[in-house]
Amino acid sequence: MRKIASVLILISIAMFTVNASQCSEDLTNLIYQGGICQKNDSDCLYALSTFLICGINCDRSSHREQQPATAVCVQKYCSNIRNDTVKNLYSKILTCYESDLPSLF
Repeated sequence: MRKIASVLILISIAMFTVNASQCSEDLTNLIYQGGICQKNDSDCLYALSTFLICGINCDRSSHREQQPATAVCVQKYCSNIRNDTVKNLYSKILTCYESDLPSLF
């Protein structure tokens, strides 16, 4: 649980370098407040932490150069999600990318 809390704090800071839009702010708050998974849903919590770590790794590997590099990385490497709740979060994050970077998609 401490690892997940640490990841949630990191994601609130990183949010995969999405511009500060209302969409990304809302998702950041939802993640930070633990509003994605039920506290006793270990499958969801594991899938969420795996997904967030992947997103953070994409952010780091793009060296914060540009959002498109991070967005492409997240789409390419972080989409293998088996948990429906986390899949829903992934879809919302892609929607944020699309609204912030319409030329990317």
